[in-house]
Amino acid sequence: MNRIPELMKGNIDFSKPVDLFNDGSHGVYWVGSQEDSPFRCNAYLIVDGKWRILIDPGSAYHHFDQVRARVNAIVPANTISHIVLHHQDQDLCDSLPNWMKLNPEVILVTTPRARVLLPYYGFPADVNWADVSPNDTTYFDLPGGSLAFLTAPFLHFPEAMVTYDERSGFLLSGDICAAIEQDWQLVATHWESHWRTMVSFHIFYMASNRALRGFMEKIEPFPIEAILPQHGSVIPGPMVRPAIKNLKELPCGLDLLYPRSNLESALSGLAASTH
Repeated sequence: MNRIPELMKGNIDFSKPVDLFNDGSHGVYWVGSQEDSPFRCNAYLIVDGKWRILIDPGSAYHHFDQVRARVNAIVPANTISHIVLHHQDQDLCDSLPNWMKLNPEVILVTTPRARVLLPYYGFPADVNWADVSPNDTTYFDLPGGSLAFLTAPFLHFPEAMVTYDERSGFLLSGDICAAIEQDWQLVATHWESHWRTMVSFHIFYMASNRALRGFMEKIEPFPIEAILPQHGSVIPGPMVRPAIKNLKELPCGLDLLYPRSNLESALSGLAASTH
């Protein structure tokens, strides 16, 4: 089942994929790369029957060989049925042409605004696409449970998205809830120190608190057992609610670059007092 509490103890063999959840029919795996960088990237694989769904596979130069080898340890890499792309950054999807050579029939799952940009990595636009609706109505009905795709506007791409895996309760969150860590571990173990590494990422990469707060309020009703970001450590169950709570209050991006003037603050307070 959910192996993340066990993985918090460490002693993980990163020469092979790491099993994060497995109930015999539905599996979620870390298939990322070992790299000497505080900006390291995580890739994930969901396997459920004939569904082989690769999440944010990474760049060609830095990640492809390692990710492919880890995928091959679970299922043949040329049988990947879907690749989910939470936004369009190079560190997340520059390896797309490599994966599409392995399986030209693979279905690319992303938002329409990201879809426009991805062919510039070097493949034709007339491939198999599954567009994610901005109305949060897109889902895959897997044998083991649904995958729901939720948009996350301006976090940090205008039409970024995340994936919620109903069976495991995992939120695969792209850059949201990510961290920049010098001493990386697969699963965070100390909330206060991990929160500091999340702050340094979010204040520079996320658009504003309004965007963060809106998204956090969107995901609050979901029964999230862990958050799996593209950068940094997996956030285990006990840290999920503190992460949501803190991010709802975190000033970032435009809040810091263009803070409200004293006059704006005074006028806002005056307007509030008249109601």
